[in-house]
Amino acid sequence: MSRDMRQPHGADILPVTRLIIVLVMLGSFALVFAELVRQSEEMSVRPQPTASRCGDAAGTPCPQRAL
Repeated sequence: MSRDMRQPHGADILPVTRLIIVLVMLGSFALVFAELVRQSEEMSVRPQPTASRCGDAAGTPCPQRAL
């Protein structure tokens, strides 16, 4: 009789474990990258001009906020 050429039972779980590790690493990278982008955007936000710096008295139009 020919012998069954299957791998041992323990080898079946190795690809699944590798896939889970890769997904966790990619998810962690995505979270860190998103946090860095958020912090970068917060640091680059310029203060909005106040009423004393815009309008008829200053000669510059005040920015309009979209609702």
